Amino acid sequence: MSDPAPRPLKAHPAGLYFIAAAQGAWYFSRYSTQAILVLYLAHVVYAAPQGGAFPGVDTLRRLLSWEAQTANPQALASTTIGLLALCMIPTQIFGGFLSDRFLGRRYGAMTGLVFLTLAPVFWAFDTSFILALPCFVLGLSFAVNLFAQVGDLYADDDPRRPDAYQIMSLVQEAAVIIGPTFCGWLAARYGWHYGFAAAGSVMLAGTLAYGMGWRHLPSPAPSRDGARPQGASPLALLRLGMRIALLIPMLAMIFICNEQIYDTYLIWGEQHYDRHLFGWVFPASWLMSLDAGVSFITQIMAIAFWRFYMRRRGMPGEWGQIVSFGMIGLVAPLVLAYASVLHSGGGQISMSWGLMFHVVNDLAMATIMPISLALFIKLAPVSAKSMAAAAYALVARLADIMAGQIGQNLPSWGSTRFWLLHTAIMAIGLALLIAARPLYKIGNPQT
Repeated sequence: MSDPAPRPLKAHPAGLYFIAAAQGAWYFSRYSTQAILVLYLAHVVYAAPQGGAFPGVDTLRRLLSWEAQTANPQALASTTIGLLALCMIPTQIFGGFLSDRFLGRRYGAMTGLVFLTLAPVFWAFDTSFILALPCFVLGLSFAVNLFAQVGDLYADDDPRRPDAYQIMSLVQEAAVIIGPTFCGWLAARYGWHYGFAAAGSVMLAGTLAYGMGWRHLPSPAPSRDGARPQGASPLALLRLGMRIALLIPMLAMIFICNEQIYDTYLIWGEQHYDRHLFGWVFPASWLMSLDAGVSFITQIMAIAFWRFYMRRRGMPGEWGQIVSFGMIGLVAPLVLAYASVLHSGGGQISMSWGLMFHVVNDLAMATIMPISLALFIKLAPVSAKSMAAAAYALVARLADIMAGQIGQNLPSWGSTRFWLLHTAIMAIGLALLIAARPLYKIGNPQT
């Protein structure tokens, strides 16, 4: 039976634009600071003598030196990013629980935005540097409510819902293009603290914009009684939870190369890419902006492709889309492994190889990420949407942890082995996902 003709889209609710402003500021600030942070940690914080200008960092350095079994600043920087991701696993689940049961998604989102505003402000000063780390973790743990809030604006069958998520996605990508480019340039030209300060200023503007749109924002009543969905037995809910939990590590393995872009890849690119542009060496933090620009284009390509495909063959299942494009993603780390072999005798790698890496990776992730998010939402009960958003965010956090663990071995492993390991992990994740497919033929509990 063919789908009915689509109805003309009405104007979106005003709340969407206030949420988009907050989320754009969040992505601008997060990816700007993350692009600067890993380089700042490697070149300044962990390179500084002990007892220096960063209170509390000596304790963190000793802890990480024991975990990473090295005091190399580059390895400590990668391990720190992995540690932040590890801390987000319990805090995101707890933040989603508090929002669903007590705060509500509107107050939960505002809590996250406030913490995310404080983080770059604290990073901008040496004496408060250590305070930014818990603020960053808590901010991301509560800000995931913004994803669920977009869905609260529309009925389940509202044709504007997919369009709203596309708007949000394009705002996010635009923010990731502009943020690391501008803040990375400020950090390289005027100093690291100026980059952090700029990210904090934009985050403050986004938080204020969210507050200005308060009356337009959806605020479903928290489910304090914890009632389960109608018709769902405890056993069915347990099965549902296990199925969602099983997806997290499998998808994280597929995401690992993409998440490495925000971790050790920046240090690797700084060391190995020929970054000359018209006689000027561009900052390594701009590699994140390059990825965002390519991602923006590949997302538009993915939307056009799937609309064309659906007109010809109908919409494929989520599993088929994730697996097929996951196989494409396997090629991305192989590109850099091959480039590393070609330049093993010395010399820097041309950015044409880097561009190829980003195109292949982002082409795969343009389908895998939104489809896997849709799969989580499809499995989740209506009464736990914030928890579902937090659970999906754990995929990237777990991938961050694995990327950080691999990254700390880059100095001893070398480039070729480093990138081949990413391919191997992604291939294992895809194999496990294919093997687990029969477990997801069970019907969902009523939502």
